[in-house]
Amino acid sequence: MAREVIIEKHTHQAHVMMGHAAYGGKDRRHLALVLLNNILGGPAMSSRLNMALREKAGLVYTVQSSLTTYTDTGVWSIYFGCDQKDVKRCRRLVTKELERLTAAPLSERALNAAKRQLKGQVMLSYENREEVALGMGKRMLHYGHYRTPEELISAIDLLTAQELYEVAREVMMPEDLTTLIYR
Repeated sequence: MAREVIIEKHTHQAHVMMGHAAYGGKDRRHLALVLLNNILGGPAMSSRLNMALREKAGLVYTVQSSLTTYTDTGVWSIYFGCDQKDVKRCRRLVTKELERLTAAPLSERALNAAKRQLKGQVMLSYENREEVALGMGKRMLHYGHYRTPEELISAIDLLTAQELYEVAREVMMPEDLTTLIYR
């Protein structure tokens, strides 16, 4: 159930978080949501939200989407900080980007570019051996197995535009998001 909460903190900048319940780590749709999150507001400067709110409109310094996953549930969210007067405009731009993902499946070109980017991030993450060991241990504790880099890359390659579209419609519909605003 979507709702909006505004908390007055009398800060110079408004802090806005929009989100929705998400899949747990055991859900077959989890990886599709990881890829969608990466497209929308992941760590790359070319994410859709970064391009729309920061690069093109110059309204925010920070904008990102994130996915927090637990064994049986998760939370997907968008965060941005902006001037108080720009909150409505930023929310409209976020909604526009969400509508792009929920209106139709990605083109093959966009899907392939997103997969390449995520696979590159995966491979870079395997350069830190300590983090790899910790990640493998956590995955083994929570799920009883872990994925090799090759298995993960293979799973990413198998994702389809239709799967991403269906996941976007379940988790990223603008009218279903709960919003928290500190201002």
